[in-house]
Formats: sequence, structure tokens, C-alpha cells
Amino acid sequence: MPSDTFSHTATVSATPGSIYSALQHADTWKGIGPIDNVWDATHEGERLVGFKWSARAAGKTWEGTARRGNDLVAGEMTLDLDSSEIAATIAVTLRSDGDSTALTVKLSARSKGLLAGMFWGVVSDTLRKGMPAQVEAFGKQF
Repeated sequence: MPSDTFSHTATVSATPGSIYSALQHADTWKGIGPIDNVWDATHEGERLVGFKWSARAAGKTWEGTARRGNDLVAGEMTLDLDSSEIAATIAVTLRSDGDSTALTVKLSARSKGLLAGMFWGVVSDTLRKGMPAQVEAFGKQF
């Protein structure tokens, strides 16, 4: 199955700790990668564990799930996304940079379904072109 990885870094005036705290709210993830809407978030204490999400593409609403990935890397939070057509991992890395934070979002996506595989060039191009603006907007909420 075809796959691609995209990344963009934004400079944010918030601290890594405050950004990490905000990442524990499912609504924070709206607008990154394929995520247009979120609901049914689950938590373990204050820690976000997962949520359901949807994306609108090709005149249809696609739904999927997000599960927290492995958090073994300090300053990073990952979500594993799954839907009928696409699987992906979104990794947010936070690095203190003086009075600001370098916020890097990396999206690794692969097709799972027949439609995504057939139209992967269009899907990949859309994700690639949208990533910089998405990450800049994502960073502004902090």
C-alpha cells in the first residue's frame, strides 16, 4: 500500500508544558491531518487516551479512531489514526527554543482501502499541501 510522511515546524510562544497539557484535550487536535471533528474522548486521569474523529473528503464523511501511541520519547506525543481507507500516525514534538517552543508535527499516512490506494496521489498531495497551514494554525491556538 502507498504511504507518505509530511512534517512542518511552527514557532509558538507558549511553553512546552502548557502545549502538552492542551494536547490532552481531543478538541485541540481538530484541523491536523485528516481530523475535521472529534468526539467520544477517553482519558486516564488527565491523560488523553483516544477519541473518534471524522474527515470530509470527496463529498463524503469518513470516520475513524485515534489512540495514543507510545510516549517513550520526552517532549513528544503521538496518536495512531485508523479509518477504513487510511491509517496514520501524528507525532507532535515540542522543543524549548529560548522564549518560544518549536512545535513540529509529523504525519505518516498510508492507504488501507481500495479507494485511497487508487487515488493516493491526490490524497498524498492534499495532505502535503495542507500540512504547513494546518500546523501554523494548530500552533496559534496555544
